[in-house]
Amino acid sequence: MVSRRLVLTVIAAGAFGAAPAAPAVASDATLKREIRSNLVKNRPVLTSFQEAVDGFVEADAAKRRTAAARLENATDRLRPRISSYKRGVARNSTSSRNGAIAKRTLLSGLREFDTGLREYKRAADKVRAGASKSSVLPSLRRADRRFLLAAKREEAAITRLNIERPD
Repeated sequence: MVSRRLVLTVIAAGAFGAAPAAPAVASDATLKREIRSNLVKNRPVLTSFQEAVDGFVEADAAKRRTAAARLENATDRLRPRISSYKRGVARNSTSSRNGAIAKRTLLSGLREFDTGLREYKRAADKVRAGASKSSVLPSLRRADRRFLLAAKREEAAITRLNIERPD
């Protein structure tokens, strides 16, 4: 009886698409393709995020809350994209040592970028709650340091894989 139940469960799982996923093909080309597509796909959202950051930093006292709301919205739009980028890179296997190092470096940079986004969101929340600009400067500095580190790591991974940046 137990074996029949097991067989029926396996058949039902296969019928509904719950079968185990096929193993990932180890190839640096798939990793490169994933990185290139994400660089292109995320460019408009990154541009709007950069504009929101610039507006937040340059905002005077009268426009600070509006700029904080805009920054928070831009952060909320960008975080799922970064998460998707991380998942896409993580699920790709690599075939070379170079590819493995680049993948690890890129994932580390994406984690730093995500942490920096959380810092920016925290700073925007503080400003919207009524905090002064000088009280959120430490959060902004931490976020900037994280972004610089993330950018260096991403660039190192892209250089290691010989990927040309799309223009």
